[in-house]
Amino acid sequence: MRYVVVMLTGAALRRLLRARDQLHAEVQRGPTLDELAATAGMSRAFLSRSFVTTFGAAPHQYLSHLRLEHAKRVLAGGASVTDACFEVGFESVGTFSSMFHRRVGISPRAWQRHTRAVVQGLGLPALWIPGCFLLKYVQEYSPP
Repeated sequence: MRYVVVMLTGAALRRLLRARDQLHAEVQRGPTLDELAATAGMSRAFLSRSFVTTFGAAPHQYLSHLRLEHAKRVLAGGASVTDACFEVGFESVGTFSSMFHRRVGISPRAWQRHTRAVVQGLGLPALWIPGCFLLKYVQEYSPP
């Protein structure tokens, strides 16, 4: 395996941050690598390498992570799995459910049941609790 170290100047980092901000702004639609490269004023290859080095994930993986975090908030708010799937930009409930299970460790519906039980037990509105906090307490306090 060959590793490439990318050293970014201040201007290049700002352009890369514009591409990342575009991912955040267009989570549901999911901009293409070409669109991100155009936003950043970089080639696709350089954008990809720089993005991985700077943010720890390829743009597509980063987008998937954003979508799953958004889906957790939607599920915690009481939406159905199907509604959450389409709201965050997935086109297939099966793909959404399998990716959610693979990354989170439980199905979206099970996550929602456990999260809502924790949130109701704490007496807090689900939409104001970060996903990482919910996941920690869902894992610690979920019934066997």
